[in-house]
Parts: sequence; structure tokens; C-alpha cells
Amino acid sequence: MQTNRLDAWRDELTRRWQWRRKHNDFTGVDYQDRISVMTWVLVFGFGLSLLLKIPATVIGFRALGSPTSVEFSATTVLAIVLAVAASAGTESLIRLHPKRQANRLGLTWAYWALPAAISIITVVLLPSIPTRLLQVAVILFSGLLLTIAFFSLYATVERGQPGFRRARLWLDALAYGAALLLFLFVYQSRTRSLLSGTMVTVTAMLLAIELLRTSTNETRHVLMYSVVVGLLLGEVTWALNYWPLLPGLTGGLLLLLSFYLAVGIALQGLQGRLTRRVLVEFAFFAVIALILIVVFGPGF
Repeated sequence: MQTNRLDAWRDELTRRWQWRRKHNDFTGVDYQDRISVMTWVLVFGFGLSLLLKIPATVIGFRALGSPTSVEFSATTVLAIVLAVAASAGTESLIRLHPKRQANRLGLTWAYWALPAAISIITVVLLPSIPTRLLQVAVILFSGLLLTIAFFSLYATVERGQPGFRRARLWLDALAYGAALLLFLFVYQSRTRSLLSGTMVTVTAMLLAIELLRTSTNETRHVLMYSVVVGLLLGEVTWALNYWPLLPGLTGGLLLLLSFYLAVGIALQGLQGRLTRRVLVEFAFFAVIALILIVVFGPGF
């Protein structure tokens, strides 16, 4: 009698385990179909951000001795919502990879950063575009960039595979291009340092996570260095805001230069190659870049 009961429990556990394995089995799902669905959902969200009108909530407070207000509008809300949606979609995509299904992949939150950053930047930029036609073009272009980002992220899950280096180059180009657009917009908008510095800090941190993600397997170190990069860019933004006559293009280029140097030094540090010679090379590059910005950039 006892043996029959044990056999029944074993059969029940086996049946439930097989159902759970089947429930979590993504082998029949095509990652390209998943990318297509995610991209169109985000494109629809970008269009909705232009049409959705909700009352703005303004929160006033005093910061550093001066009155400050933060406005939570439809743009702010949808930027957050679409960033979360992009992160969730990226997670569902990475879960389709054989390495993830074999439990040979660690934490996957680092893959969320670039799609979330592109979504935030797109939603923030759209209201400043003058015509509907250009807005539609920007929405479709952002969808194309997200598609490239999703395919490249999937291709960089496992190092050494065909297409890894090409995908890594695409991701680097997308990250630095998104950073430049963000810096140009933030500096031309001339918002309060508390607000512009916070926006730059958060987005620069997300982009730095993507740029540093494949440099080491220690995701904790990637997060730590990325937070430092984001805080540094926020401080640079704060300092440049005290230069009222500096044109937006020049300010954006200075922020991009600061971002490039900070990420480059962090990358060398994560790989254990940060030496005096490397620092001298970065300093030399920074001086040359500053000279070019001074000579050719407006506002000097």
C-alpha cells in the first residue's frame, strides 16, 4: 500500500515537472518574430506619446536653496513606460537564446540598457520636432535602430560566435550616436541643472552599461563603473550650464568627448589595462579633441 502511494506521488511529480519544462520551453519560438513584435509595440508607443494628452502634474520643492519644479507630463510617463517595455522585451528575447535556456548565462539586466535608453531619448525628442512628417520619419527610424539593437544584442550573448564583432560595433555606434543626440538636446533645451544633469546621468549610465557589458563577466563591476560614468557626466553638464553663451552644438560635443573618455578609461580599468601610458594616450587625445572643438566649434 505504501509502495503504491509512493509510486503515485512520483508519477504526479514527474507529470508536473514535464508540464513545467514544456511551459518554459522556447525552442519553437523564433527570435526574429519576437524582435518584430517588440519593435512594432515600441513604435506604436512612440506614436501614442504624441497623441496622448493627460494633465501634467507639477511638483514644486526647494533644491540647493532655490525653488525647483518637476513636471510629470505624458512625455515623462510614456518615456518611463516604454523604457520598462523595452527592457521587458529585451529580457524575453535573451531568454530565447540557447545559452540562456541551458542556464549558462548570468544576470541579463545589462542587456536592457540600450533599448531602454533609445526609447527614452525618442520619446523626449519627438515633441521638439516641428512637423508631423518628420515625427513619423523619426519614429520609423527609431524602430529601425531598435531592430538593429535587438539583433545585435542577441548576437553578443555568446562570445566567439560568428557575427559577434560586427554586432558589437553596431552596438557601440548606436550607444555613442544616442549619447550625442541626448547631449545636444539637453544642452540646447537649457533646462535647470538639477533636471538636465539628472537626465544625462541616468541615460549616460544606461549607455555606459551597454558599452562595458562585454568587457568582463562581473556585472557588479560593470554597474559600478557605469554609475561613476553617469555621475561624472551629470557633473560636467552642471558645470557647462554655467557657461550661458556656449552654443548647443559645442556643449553637446564637449559632453560627448567627456562621455567617450570616461567610458574608455572605465573599459581599460575593467580589463586590467589601465596604466600610466594609457592615461597619457587618453590625455593626448582629449587635448587634440579640445583643440579641434575650439577651432571649428562655434561659440569660442
